[in-house]
Amino acid sequence: MSPTDREVRKQLRENAANWKLGLFYFCPRDPAFLVPKRVGIGWTVNFGSPWSLLFVAAVVGAVVWGIFS
Repeated sequence: MSPTDREVRKQLRENAANWKLGLFYFCPRDPAFLVPKRVGIGWTVNFGSPWSLLFVAAVVGAVVWGIFS
């Protein structure tokens, strides 16, 4: 990854327009699945990534299976 790519990703992650309700990161231009949280320590899912749909489906499936099995 070149330094320019890192700068572009940093700018995308700092752009308030990519944070829905200030909590959910949605940026299809950012290829990362996990990104650093905007505030605090930890990571959050990039809901603009195609992998996020699979991740959310797996979590919902696990919860439903746990409830009904």
